[in-house]
Amino acid sequence: MTRASAPMAMVTRVLLMVGGALGIVLGAIALFFWHTRIVELTGGPRLVSGIGFRLAEAAVLYGGSWLCVRAWNGGPGNREETA
Repeated sequence: MTRASAPMAMVTRVLLMVGGALGIVLGAIALFFWHTRIVELTGGPRLVSGIGFRLAEAAVLYGGSWLCVRAWNGGPGNREETA
């Protein structure tokens, strides 16, 4: 069995899912709801800082969802068995 296909421990799966969900929620709160305030605090040009923070939002949401999906698919019941 290769390392990539090894089953993941339940504690690891739960921690990854909690971390992913926390990242999504905190990212949504901090970056979506306070976006204008954060952009105004930077003092940079509105377009440049707006694009930067939109990219940060995408990265946070993508990273959180990746952690959740990786944990969900990492269990022994969801693996494809190879002969």
